[in-house]
Amino acid sequence: MKFFSKIIIAFAAIILISSCSSSVRFSNNDSSNKPAQTKSSASNKAKKSSEIDKPANLNSIQKNIISEAEKWLGVPYAWGGNTKKGVDCSGFVKEVYEKVGIMLPRTAALQFEYADRINKNERRIGDLVFFKKSGQISHVGIYIGNNQIIHSSSGKGVIKQSLDDDRLQELYAGMGRVLQ
Repeated sequence: MKFFSKIIIAFAAIILISSCSSSVRFSNNDSSNKPAQTKSSASNKAKKSSEIDKPANLNSIQKNIISEAEKWLGVPYAWGGNTKKGVDCSGFVKEVYEKVGIMLPRTAALQFEYADRINKNERRIGDLVFFKKSGQISHVGIYIGNNQIIHSSSGKGVIKQSLDDDRLQELYAGMGRVLQ
C-alpha cells in the first residue's frame, strides 16, 4: 500500500510541475502592462471587434470573471502557486473561475482537455486561451475582449497582454470554452 501511495504522490508532483512551464516567458519586453504593438496589430485595429466584446453584451458570469481576474493584476508569478502571494497561469485561471462557481482542473494541459475547442473567430469574453511549448500545452490565459488576455506571466506576474504579441502568436495553441 505504501508503494502505491508513493506512486500517486510522485504522479501528482509531476502533473503540478508540468502545469505551467516557468522556462517560457509569456510577456512582452515592455515594463508596463500595456499590450505590445506589433506589425499585425495595426491591421487588426482596422477590424471591427465582435459584438460579444462590447460590455453591454456581457452576461453576469463574464462580468464577474473580468472583475475577479482584474483583482489579481500585479500578483507575482509563483510556479505551482494559487494565492495572491504568488500564482502560476493555471492556478490563476482555476482560482478566478472558482470565484464565479466554475470548477476547473489544476493544470493548463488538463484545462485544455476539459474545455470545448472553439475557433478564434468564435471567441467570447471568458474563454480560455492556450499556448504550447515543444508540442505540449504549457500555458493558459483568460480572454477579456479587444484581443487581450489576462494571464500569469512567468516574467511579470498577472498582466493584461495583447494576443498580437509576437511571442504569444508563436506559442498559440487554441481556444477553449468552459462557459455555457
